[in-house]
Amino acid sequence: MGFGTFSKVVIFLALLTGCDTLLNTDDFETDGVIYRKTIVSAVAARDRGPFCGQTVLESGIKGLQPLHNAPVPPPDYLVGPGDELLFNIFGEAGLNSVKARVDNAGFVQLPVIELVYVAGLHTRQIHRQLKVLFSEVFNDPWLTVELDVAESQPIYFLGEFRSAGVAYLERPTNVIEAIAMGGGLEEDAYLAGARLLRNNQICTVDLHALLREGDFSQNVTVQARDAIFAPRKEDMSVYVLGAVGSPGSVAYGADGRSLLQAVSMSGGLVDKAALPEQVRILRPLSPTSAEFILVNMKTMLTGAALDYQLEPGDVVYVPNSPVSTWNAALDEMLASLEFIGGVVTPISLIRALQDS
Repeated sequence: MGFGTFSKVVIFLALLTGCDTLLNTDDFETDGVIYRKTIVSAVAARDRGPFCGQTVLESGIKGLQPLHNAPVPPPDYLVGPGDELLFNIFGEAGLNSVKARVDNAGFVQLPVIELVYVAGLHTRQIHRQLKVLFSEVFNDPWLTVELDVAESQPIYFLGEFRSAGVAYLERPTNVIEAIAMGGGLEEDAYLAGARLLRNNQICTVDLHALLREGDFSQNVTVQARDAIFAPRKEDMSVYVLGAVGSPGSVAYGADGRSLLQAVSMSGGLVDKAALPEQVRILRPLSPTSAEFILVNMKTMLTGAALDYQLEPGDVVYVPNSPVSTWNAALDEMLASLEFIGGVVTPISLIRALQDS
């Protein structure tokens, strides 16, 4: 049964003050079969802004000051390995329009003065350095230094981008500007599952809120080697964990998955161990919020209730013993998901909820 079929169910938006609260359904909305409650990470609720791990991401809104303790972007492009520079020493034979690529160690090779270390410097600093070096050979040399090819600060576009692949940053760039560098998103991109990845972590940037709801607090500054991933809905997965024959991920597919379908595709319930009347579903709503859903799947198996439609990214947990707290269920989910992996596996969401 689809989400909209439950006409009696009203999503209860509430802030969970702690995930260790004993499980009870007094403040859950229900139709008698499905109990549900929306929670938000307390860390995110404190207006901390998007973050990766413990690092608050810097606002990419032009003209605004960065958040407290956020890194300040350099005022100019910093040269690095792979960049190509153009040098002109006017009036000196053979030194007009000299191109040199920065090697992996951060050096360029130039006529007369040979190796010069330039990594981590902007062109004005390099100019001053070369002015001193060439002055030892030429009388008051007049020279220029320009960035000709910028390839030391890549950013990667994965999934449903019109120009998926790699582009290179040349200036401080925010998420919206970066998406434009990737040619924009395809029509079938599933923004609810899109993520910004940095340093092997999934950042809490909500691209759906940014691009569909105008939440510009999510428009953070991107960094070199960031990746933006935008899947199609049918390419996403649901995760079935706990007392089933083959715990793991199940492709969501073009037609979606129901609860009974997903459990069946995961090897079915483990006889005698499974408690189908206490199935938990964690439904990601954003990188820092989710629905906690309690489902009596036993009534669906006996035909007393209709099947329940899952959403992309849902985590289904079938316990094999009574679970008194949501935190215990989250612990079990996290341990299993860490073995599964995947770009949009909701591991970072669970960790954010556990920090509440």
